[in-house]
Amino acid sequence: MKARIEDLRRLVVELVRADSRLPREEAAARVIAEAIRGLGLEPEWQDVAPGRPNVCCSAQVGPGSAFVTLTGHLDTVDVAAGWTTDPFDPIERDGRLYGLGSADMKSGVACAFHAFRELLQATHLHSGLGRIGFAATVDEEGFGTGARALLSTPYAKSDLMLLTEPFFGGDHDPVPIAMTGKVLYRVVVEGRTAHALMNPELGINAVDDAARIVTALGKLELGRHPLLGRANYSVLKIDGGYKEYAVVVPERCEVIVTRLLVPGETRELAVDQLSRLIENLGLASKVQVETAPPYYEPFELDRESPAVREFASAYEQRIGRPPRLAGVLGIIDGNVYVAEGGIPTITFGPRGKRLHECQEHVELDTLEPVVDVLVDTTVRFSARHSALGTRHSAAARQETTHKA
Repeated sequence: MKARIEDLRRLVVELVRADSRLPREEAAARVIAEAIRGLGLEPEWQDVAPGRPNVCCSAQVGPGSAFVTLTGHLDTVDVAAGWTTDPFDPIERDGRLYGLGSADMKSGVACAFHAFRELLQATHLHSGLGRIGFAATVDEEGFGTGARALLSTPYAKSDLMLLTEPFFGGDHDPVPIAMTGKVLYRVVVEGRTAHALMNPELGINAVDDAARIVTALGKLELGRHPLLGRANYSVLKIDGGYKEYAVVVPERCEVIVTRLLVPGETRELAVDQLSRLIENLGLASKVQVETAPPYYEPFELDRESPAVREFASAYEQRIGRPPRLAGVLGIIDGNVYVAEGGIPTITFGPRGKRLHECQEHVELDTLEPVVDVLVDTTVRFSARHSALGTRHSAAARQETTHKA
């Protein structure tokens, strides 16, 4: 067992040392590619953009019908201020490994890879398995292009995704069975310029009208969800007025607003709500409401689905208590896999803290339990999927025979 945790720790360290700050993920991708070659497989290299590859592999290990893919993202955010150690030279202290991306989510990627390796090598389990896959993707912290690119490959046919983001299933890091989506409003306000000393008699001040829109945002009809609560919004940017000092009425202003969506809300609904709100303000300016990337749909998993039930059983057996399942405000690649790809996705990984902050770290004693739960979930789900498939096939044959 000591060798196992050392192997896990070693891969996390290698990945943290490989600088993969958005949008430069190739160094970490090469670490994963070499690890895949160590299994006797040739990595699949999917160039999402120059220097930005998804790295994948899969194997049909048994006769089952299920295709389970273990996955995580390689990219990290930039280095936050305040690090007291080198963020690219991981150090271990008090059972924690510190380094940029150690929690979000290079430790998760390492766990996903090791679970794939153990499933590949555990030949005594293969009779109950079908195809297993592993995918390390890019751009989760940006626009989700890596996950969307993966959906253009055979991995889109996965029956289950196991996404190893740092949600360990406790009170403070529950496993999300519902997550918000997001729409990014781009509101363009066009007034009419004039000498500023003649305002408001002449001209239409686009900045003034943009301010009225921002002030009115609190009246948006935001949705509510039993697991997620009320959706919210935040103004990210207001850009209007002169670039070089000039005493003129601003004729154009742009406002960027991010707005979370709960299940049942769509981009079209969100745009219509804001458009009607602005229309009721009676502004003199012309206003155009657009959306800009990134856009993510919200999702919710059925607690009684095979994916959730088999994961919960595996978790309770290995961890000794049921996982906490909850709604989480946030955006992950799971939004893409579930809402766009239609693939049930369980998000579960090592416990970490200070994500996107200085002194980010992962708790090393959670690595092995994550691997165990991932392996057990894959085995349980595959057996359930094959059994359901067999029963469905038998029922279809019986129906066909009866009709004949």
